[in-house]
Amino acid sequence: MKKIYLFIVLIVSMIAVSCEDDIHKRNIDNKNASEVDPQYLFSYAMENLARQMADADYNQNLDRFWANYFTQTTYIQESSYDPTNRDVGGSIWDNIYTEILMELKDAKAGVRALDAIKATEAEKANQLGMIKILEVYSWQYLVDNFGNVPYGDALDIHKTNPAYEDAATIYSAIADSLTSAISGLDAGASGFGADADILFGDDIAAWKKFGASLQLKLGMRLADVNASLASTLVTGAVATGVFESNADNAAFAFSSSEPYVNPMYNYFVTDSRNSDFIASDFFINVLKSYADPRIAFYYDDNIAAGYVGGVYGGAGNAYANFSHANPKIYTPDYPGILMDYTAVEFFLAEAVQRGIISGDANTHYVNAITSSFEFWGVGAADLATYLAQPSVVYDAANWKEKIGMQKYIASFNQGHEGWTEAKRLDFPTLAVAASNKVPNPNRLLYPTDESLVNAANYNAAASAIGGDELATKLFWDVN
Repeated sequence: MKKIYLFIVLIVSMIAVSCEDDIHKRNIDNKNASEVDPQYLFSYAMENLARQMADADYNQNLDRFWANYFTQTTYIQESSYDPTNRDVGGSIWDNIYTEILMELKDAKAGVRALDAIKATEAEKANQLGMIKILEVYSWQYLVDNFGNVPYGDALDIHKTNPAYEDAATIYSAIADSLTSAISGLDAGASGFGADADILFGDDIAAWKKFGASLQLKLGMRLADVNASLASTLVTGAVATGVFESNADNAAFAFSSSEPYVNPMYNYFVTDSRNSDFIASDFFINVLKSYADPRIAFYYDDNIAAGYVGGVYGGAGNAYANFSHANPKIYTPDYPGILMDYTAVEFFLAEAVQRGIISGDANTHYVNAITSSFEFWGVGAADLATYLAQPSVVYDAANWKEKIGMQKYIASFNQGHEGWTEAKRLDFPTLAVAASNKVPNPNRLLYPTDESLVNAANYNAAASAIGGDELATKLFWDVN
């Protein structure tokens, strides 16, 4: 009898284990990966970053309006400096934190877990360096939009109400991270591979230049508020080696076929929103005041009388009556620019003028304008005529105006850079919206949800920066 009982217990136990195994197996998703190779996370984050910078969808990105390169026709809230209507701050916040920084964090963890068979130590170091460079770019973009933002706690899934941190402190931290990333790159080894690295095709030397150029930008943003750190960053970047021509540009190669096309094509053509965008009178007037031949490359020649801009932030701008975007900039495979040689040369001109580095400011200034003309395909004769104009000729006594105006003009279609640098250099003074008389904002507003779901930290951050207001200046904007 005892033997029969033991046998029954054994059978029941085996059945229970079998059932438990079956239950666990049912919880396994056999169609979707439970672990993702870090190269795919890296590529996904990189594409999302490029899309954010290139996007013209005013649910996701306001910079082409806020830089005054375009204004709207029917829906004028965004060109009237109203980011709350569509909670654009929330869209940018979600994209940078969840679709870019979180993916890069997971990619970093995946790289560190790779064994020697899958990647050598030099390859892993390169991969981590590439990730860090994109992280720094993303963090700077957040700070330059909002000011103080969640940083140390931001990507911790266990901290649902992350504290905001001081923007200047974040800048210092990402500067350290960038320096580490650049020093860890080894051009003699590969990184994620050419297929995964859509930006530079696994050219580690190119990544090193990109990192140094980004370091230069970080340094120059700090020039008025932290001269010591600015000098360290700028001299270090120049010593490493920054972009030397348009061939070095950090240009993301979008595809000519869906779903990897330029997002501006998606919005203008697929979604048929191009009729919401017209040239602004503010920028058209700037271009005409310099007799700038790039006007024909920036905008379409759809108006027989010439190039005409609509009243910035004004109601009643009919699409047919004003100049439109040049169709070239919203073709499916038009590249998305993260950073270019033109910006680098303007930064170098300023660095020389400020006495941070040696050299000739005028040479860098001319190089910057020249590279912009070359990028847009403007001829050499037109360039020579343009550079000879007294309004364009470099003047060290008025360097902020000279560099500020020319950099603003050259930053067309890179709205965030144009808007940001105009605030930092104070040239030009961007337009007041005609519809409501609101002046050009100094920052984006925090996401609407933050005041509800993270109220204590939101209130503390708003108080620390001087209020969650459009007029509140960023920490580096002291002029």
